[in-house]
Amino acid sequence: MRRMPYLPATLLSVALVAAACGNSTETTAPTATATTSPVTTSPVTTSPTGTPVILDWEATLIGGGTINGADLAGGDTLFWFWAPT
Repeated sequence: MRRMPYLPATLLSVALVAAACGNSTETTAPTATATTSPVTTSPVTTSPTGTPVILDWEATLIGGGTINGADLAGGDTLFWFWAPT
Protein backbone atom coordinates (compact mmCIF):
# COMPACT_ATOMS: atom_id res chain seq x y z
CA MET A 1 0.00 0.00 0.00
CA ARG A 2 1.30 3.44 -0.89
CA ARG A 3 1.67 6.07 1.81
CA MET A 4 0.02 9.43 1.31
CA PRO A 5 2.33 11.95 2.98
CA TYR A 6 0.16 14.96 2.15
CA LEU A 7 -3.09 13.55 3.53
CA PRO A 8 -2.62 14.68 7.18
CA ALA A 9 -1.59 18.19 6.11
CA THR A 10 -4.53 18.44 3.73
CA LEU A 11 -7.00 17.27 6.36
CA LEU A 12 -5.59 19.72 8.90
CA SER A 13 -5.87 22.57 6.39
CA VAL A 14 -9.49 21.71 5.61
CA ALA A 15 -10.31 21.49 9.32
CA LEU A 16 -8.76 24.91 10.01
CA VAL A 17 -10.65 26.53 7.14
CA ALA A 18 -13.92 24.93 8.26
CA ALA A 19 -13.37 26.09 11.85
CA ALA A 20 -12.65 29.63 10.72
CA CYS A 21 -15.95 29.76 8.82
CA GLY A 22 -18.06 28.75 11.82
CA ASN A 23 -20.26 31.05 13.88
CA SER A 24 -19.11 32.28 17.23
CA THR A 25 -21.27 31.13 20.13
CA GLU A 26 -20.04 33.91 22.39
CA THR A 27 -22.43 36.72 23.04
CA THR A 28 -21.23 40.14 23.97
CA ALA A 29 -23.10 42.95 25.59
CA PRO A 30 -24.02 45.75 23.22
CA THR A 31 -21.76 48.73 23.49
CA ALA A 32 -22.68 52.36 23.18
CA THR A 33 -21.73 53.90 19.88
CA ALA A 34 -19.84 57.13 19.86
CA THR A 35 -21.26 60.04 17.96
CA THR A 36 -18.92 61.94 15.75
CA SER A 37 -19.14 65.36 14.27
CA PRO A 38 -19.26 65.68 10.49
CA VAL A 39 -15.92 65.82 8.75
CA THR A 40 -15.18 69.16 7.19
CA THR A 41 -13.01 69.37 4.15
CA SER A 42 -11.15 72.34 2.84
CA PRO A 43 -12.33 73.79 -0.44
CA VAL A 44 -10.43 72.80 -3.55
CA THR A 45 -8.13 75.62 -4.57
CA THR A 46 -7.48 76.14 -8.23
CA SER A 47 -4.52 77.49 -10.11
CA PRO A 48 -4.75 80.41 -12.56
CA THR A 49 -5.37 77.87 -15.35
CA GLY A 50 -8.53 76.64 -13.59
CA THR A 51 -7.25 73.17 -12.64
CA PRO A 52 -6.93 72.03 -9.03
CA VAL A 53 -3.58 72.96 -7.48
CA ILE A 54 -2.84 69.30 -6.75
CA LEU A 55 -2.81 68.68 -10.52
CA ASP A 56 -0.58 71.66 -11.30
CA TRP A 57 2.61 69.69 -12.06
CA GLU A 58 4.65 68.38 -14.95
CA ALA A 59 7.03 65.39 -15.07
CA THR A 60 9.52 63.97 -17.55
CA LEU A 61 8.78 60.48 -18.86
CA ILE A 62 11.48 57.79 -19.04
CA GLY A 63 11.04 57.33 -22.78
CA GLY A 64 11.14 61.07 -23.41
CA GLY A 65 8.40 63.64 -23.41
CA THR A 66 6.46 65.02 -20.49
CA ILE A 67 3.20 64.38 -18.67
CA ASN A 68 1.10 67.23 -17.39
CA GLY A 69 -1.08 66.72 -14.32
CA ALA A 70 -3.75 69.11 -15.59
CA ASP A 71 -4.35 66.77 -18.55
CA LEU A 72 -5.52 64.12 -16.07
CA ALA A 73 -8.28 66.27 -14.53
CA GLY A 74 -11.76 64.82 -14.67
CA GLY A 75 -10.79 61.19 -15.22
CA ASP A 76 -9.52 58.15 -13.37
CA THR A 77 -5.76 57.67 -13.43
CA LEU A 78 -3.58 54.76 -12.38
CA PHE A 79 0.15 55.37 -12.02
CA TRP A 80 2.50 52.42 -12.48
CA PHE A 81 5.86 53.46 -11.04
CA TRP A 82 7.71 50.27 -11.92
CA ALA A 83 8.67 49.82 -15.53
CA PRO A 84 11.42 47.68 -17.04
CA THR A 85 13.96 49.62 -19.06
